[in-house]
Amino acid sequence: MTDDAQVAGDDLEARHGGRRRLLIAGIAVVVVAVVAVVLLVRTLGAAPAEAVPATVPVPISVAHVPEGTKIGVVVTLGDSEGSEWNQAAQGAVVAQRRLALGGTDVQLVTRNDGGSTAGAQQAVAELVRDGVAGIVVASSGGHVTAAATAAADAGVPVVLPYAEHTEDSWSTAPAPTSVTAAMQRALGNADSPLLVDLGGGAPAGLRVAHVLTAGSTEVTELARTVAQRTGAVQPDADDAGAQDTPAVDSDAVVVSGSAARQGAFVAALQAADVTVPVVLTPDATSPAFGAALSTAGGSLSGTFRTAGVTTDDATALQSDPAGRAMSAFLGAVRIVAKDPDARNLTGDQAFSAVASGADSRSHDAVVALVHAVGTARSASPSAVTDALAKTSIGADDGVAGPSLDFGDQQALGSDATVLAASAQALGLRPAGSSTASLVWFADTTEH
Repeated sequence: MTDDAQVAGDDLEARHGGRRRLLIAGIAVVVVAVVAVVLLVRTLGAAPAEAVPATVPVPISVAHVPEGTKIGVVVTLGDSEGSEWNQAAQGAVVAQRRLALGGTDVQLVTRNDGGSTAGAQQAVAELVRDGVAGIVVASSGGHVTAAATAAADAGVPVVLPYAEHTEDSWSTAPAPTSVTAAMQRALGNADSPLLVDLGGGAPAGLRVAHVLTAGSTEVTELARTVAQRTGAVQPDADDAGAQDTPAVDSDAVVVSGSAARQGAFVAALQAADVTVPVVLTPDATSPAFGAALSTAGGSLSGTFRTAGVTTDDATALQSDPAGRAMSAFLGAVRIVAKDPDARNLTGDQAFSAVASGADSRSHDAVVALVHAVGTARSASPSAVTDALAKTSIGADDGVAGPSLDFGDQQALGSDATVLAASAQALGLRPAGSSTASLVWFADTTEH
C-alpha cells in the first residue's frame, strides 16, 4: 500500500487526526483546482468558476458487506465491438480501493467477453461459477444483451454503465431519447445534416437529411466526399471529372460508430478542411476516441461536440456537491496510481498506465452493487437483486457522477446535455500517461 493510501487508512482509525489531514488535503486540492480553472478558462474562453475543496472523503464506507464478497466485471479486449470502454472500465479498480480505505473489502473478478454473444455468455457463466454477487458489464454493443440475459437466467444482477438497459439489467448511461434530444440541440440551426454511419447506425429519432454509409470505404476517401458535400472543396471547372463531384447538400455532419472509427474519421475530416459543425455519438466520450484521433494525426484541439452527462474531470471544478464528489474520485485515482503494486482489471498492466482513462461511470456501477450487498447484508445474487431495485445513491454515498435510482431500470435520471471537449490537461490526474485524452464538459453555448 502507498503512503497516501496508508494515510487514508490511518484516518479511519484516528478520526480526530483524520479531520486535520482531510483539511490539509482539501487545501491542496483547492490550489490544484484553482490553477486548473485558470487553464480551462484560457483555453475555452469561459467565465471563471470558483473551485472548492474535496470535502467528500476519498474512503467509501458501506456497512454489512459480508467478507469475501465478489463483484464481476465484464470487459471487451482487443479490437472487438465494445473494446473502446476497456480503459474507462478501470474506474472499477478505483471503487475497490476507495471501499478498502473505508473498511469494506471486495474482490473484483474480471472476464473478457471478446465482443461476441458466445463470449458474453461464457464470461457470465464463469463469473456465476466464481460466486459473484453482481456484475458490471463495462462494454457496449449487441453482445451486452446476451450477457444480461445469461446473468438474469442465473439470478445475478447486472449494471450497464455504457449501454442502454435491457429487460434484464439496469443502465447508468443516459436514456437514448435524452441523447437524441441533446444531439439535435448540438446540431443547432442546421437544415440539412449529413449522417456518416461508420457502423453505429442512425441515432433513433435524430433528424438528418442525408445518410452516407461507410462500409469498407477508406476514411480519407470518405472525408473527401464529406468535404465536397459540405462545400469545403470547390470543383475545378476545367477538371474533366468535375461533373462527377457530389453536389453541396449538407450544412452539418453527424458521425456514428465506435470511438476508434470516429477518432480516425475526425482526423480525416480535419485534413480535408471540413468546417461545418460535426456532432459525434456518445461513443466519443470513451478514452479511445482521443487516442485514435491522435494516432491518425488529428488535432485534439479541434471543436468536438456530443451528448451525455457530466461524468468527466471538469466536474471537479464546480462549486457544488457534484464537484466535491468528482474531486474525491480523482483523489482516489491519484492514490491508486502511486501504488506500485496496483494493477489494472486484467492484471497485465500497472494501474498507473491506465489511470488517465479510469472512468467515474464504471466506478459508480461497482459502488452501487456494493451498496446493494450492504443493504441485503448478503452476497447472495437474489438478495442483492432485490436490494438493488430499492437502492438510490448519490454523492454522499461515494458516487462520483450524477445520482442513481435503481427503482427504475433506467437508473440514471439526469437528462443528457450537449458536451464539448478540451485538450487542456487540468492537472487532476497523475502525470506520465502516454494516452491522448480529452476532457468533456457541459457546453453552455448549446442551442
